Amino acid sequence: MGNITVEGNNEPIPKDYLIKQAIDDYLSCNVPDFKGMKKVSYLRKTINEKRIKSGLEKLVAETKPYRAANPEELSPGEIEEIKKTIVSYLFEFDKKKYFFDRPFLTFFIDRGYLNIAEEFIFRAKKEDSHLKSIEIFQAIRNVWIMNSLQIIWAIPLEMTPSIYGYSMLYPYTDNFLDDPHIDMVDKDNFNHKLRKMLKGEEQTPDTAHENRVFELIRKIESQYDRHKYAQVYESVLLIQEAQVESLSQDQNTRMMVDDILPISFSKGGSSVLADAFLVKGNLSNDEMKFSFGYGTFLQLLDDLQDTIEDRKEGHQTIFSIQDKYEVLDEHINKLIAYIFKVNTPRKSESETMILMKEIISSCTLIMVMDAVGRNHTLVSKELYRKLESFSKVRLSFYKELELRLNDYFEYYAL
Repeated sequence: MGNITVEGNNEPIPKDYLIKQAIDDYLSCNVPDFKGMKKVSYLRKTINEKRIKSGLEKLVAETKPYRAANPEELSPGEIEEIKKTIVSYLFEFDKKKYFFDRPFLTFFIDRGYLNIAEEFIFRAKKEDSHLKSIEIFQAIRNVWIMNSLQIIWAIPLEMTPSIYGYSMLYPYTDNFLDDPHIDMVDKDNFNHKLRKMLKGEEQTPDTAHENRVFELIRKIESQYDRHKYAQVYESVLLIQEAQVESLSQDQNTRMMVDDILPISFSKGGSSVLADAFLVKGNLSNDEMKFSFGYGTFLQLLDDLQDTIEDRKEGHQTIFSIQDKYEVLDEHINKLIAYIFKVNTPRKSESETMILMKEIISSCTLIMVMDAVGRNHTLVSKELYRKLESFSKVRLSFYKELELRLNDYFEYYAL
């Protein structure tokens, strides 16, 4: 399992092997090792919260003159001024260590993450003015994952046709398949045509939705020749197949953890695996294993965040199938331990990759804390207190912070 990539590798992607390895790694995890993590006192948490809110209030005050204007009518100079103000506050939050002990936000900003995000939002709105803000945010999350892979593998940070095309597929495919109001016959017809399109068989779109999806696939084709990069298209096909397979989680038949894990891992792992192939073109076995594992814990994290809603809608995940009166300590501990395991640094890795793994672990742990803070009944008081002890703020504060940020950034759409 070397780290040498070979251009033009047309060997089949070892999907079954990747799923088995990821599940074995996950099942081997139990209680996470928080060794090396600093505990934060309750007083320090409240001080951090107060200063974060104060900083946001100052930010709102400094940009208040622009809020009276239509965001679309702001001049380039005004937009640049708003960006500079926002970035200065992010740098300040980093410097004061309100969220992380190391300047992770500064790391990403210095490498151009905000510029890529701005470019993505502008293109998305220009090509489809009907997209909702939540759909664009859903897509941009994938852009950031692909940007992180670019950094990990020392690839220039840029918005490639494949990054844009694949990330934009999410609002058009995932949401379409997840929509309970769309007939299964229509979903099956769409999946059939999409599968053929991904295999290289040109399809005639019957709807505006299909036309848009096919346009996005052509953006990928503009960057990667199908014959030279067969695995790129196989990886995209794998995630489409996994999305179709995941529809079984909405059936009335009772599923067990052993039934759900292969489906969830296939969907999540295939998603970031496709990200990786679209970023790099070809991957070594080690790179495939890491990107697949990365996707699996992100999928589990999404499932954890959606536990309450999934229970209401009958969507079966390893979290939602548990009795609503039963705490999820065992599953959440296993998830955290698994995140740490996937991101364990290796001696052969570059300093940048080791740092990125640390960032990924820190950010995903905060996302776990956020999910627990929103739904404290999911865990025991002991686990809640333990997670909160490592947080820079109280767990309940994450939701409040998100609401404040959503209100602010949705207005400017920067």
